[in-house]
Amino acid sequence: MLQLFHMLKPAFRQYLCLLLLIAATGAASAAQAVAASQEAQSLPAAASDFVQMVLSRGASPSAVAVTFENLSSLPSDAQDNIKDLILTSFRNANARLVKAEQAVAEIQITFSEDWQGYVWIANIQQGSASQVVIKKVSRQQHAASARLPSITLRKIPVWQQDGPILDFFQDNQNLLVLEPGQLALYASDAGQWRPRQTLGIPHQQPWPRDLRGRLEVHSGQISVFLPGASCKGTLSPPALNCTLSDDPWPIDQGSLVAFFNPRRNFFSGLLAGQSAGASVAPFFSGAAWQAGEQRNWLFTGIDGRTRLFQNDLGSPAATFTGWGSTLAAVHSICGSGWQVLTSAATDISHPDSIQAVEIAGHEAQPVSAAVDLAGVVQSMWTAGTYSQVVNGVLQSQTSGKYEAFTLTVICNQ
Repeated sequence: MLQLFHMLKPAFRQYLCLLLLIAATGAASAAQAVAASQEAQSLPAAASDFVQMVLSRGASPSAVAVTFENLSSLPSDAQDNIKDLILTSFRNANARLVKAEQAVAEIQITFSEDWQGYVWIANIQQGSASQVVIKKVSRQQHAASARLPSITLRKIPVWQQDGPILDFFQDNQNLLVLEPGQLALYASDAGQWRPRQTLGIPHQQPWPRDLRGRLEVHSGQISVFLPGASCKGTLSPPALNCTLSDDPWPIDQGSLVAFFNPRRNFFSGLLAGQSAGASVAPFFSGAAWQAGEQRNWLFTGIDGRTRLFQNDLGSPAATFTGWGSTLAAVHSICGSGWQVLTSAATDISHPDSIQAVEIAGHEAQPVSAAVDLAGVVQSMWTAGTYSQVVNGVLQSQTSGKYEAFTLTVICNQ
């Protein structure tokens, strides 16, 4: 028996020891040695709770190295889903995922099981100190985990350049790239984008430091929105006329229109269009969509809180934390039919990621694994004829170049 005990994996041996400790000293003293929970939670909620337990035990380390080991009967697809949920929860808690040599704490997570259900064990090594966190999860929750995530995000690079990209538009024949001082037009030539023409954008006042802009093209008509300026023009023949303007910017392809603060890099919160006269807290990005008879709005506030409004812009129906400042809605044939793509809560010194969530009632449910990016997301906007595409711009942290890309949703079932 002793020989068999030493042959067991270290994390599992530690779990058995803790069970013996519970039997020997009682639940009260054991609770001081281990944090354990077996509440009926959804998998995303269980992962978030587990990560919060781990971080609180480790004094909230800012950078962690996370590794996994499976000693349970979980199938590989269920393991992968749980790993994604746990890693996403670390990101949402503002913990950077790094290599072991850069980590403040190293966290070994083991998936095990007992006669009651599955057991998640975290061994936290921080300097010479070691802590253990245990969370029990019912088997019924894992039975559904093989079906998650329900969608996959597909990222397709469109264009890359040295200078900043504020926004872009593409169809089968044309690519338009909005830059700080011009609108660059490209034409498709044997599958490659070739320069066609450049339209200048004059401006009298210096642009703000964190410049943002919006570009819309409908039936050959071009609209450009910049801080304190707007432009109207045509795609054929290429022409653009710009004037001083504080007109509201379109937020998505629907009726959401808002006023941009020309001296800063966010929206003032005052809405226009069909929501004229309504106001919300100042925000970086927003999205709106119709689900049956319910109208939904999401705004990423400059205070770090994302607010959900449903049918009424008077007061939030729910508030979410741990999200990034950039999001966009996308229409698909998956799940409820609408997903929200949101960036991670990271700073400009670390690479970003994008994940899809669905809004069910007052809750946000992750429905995809996070897509890791090479840099920080600069902007995301709903695009496509039926809002089925999200256009995004990022700046690579390795090359420094700006990349325009698209994101689409693929159903996994």
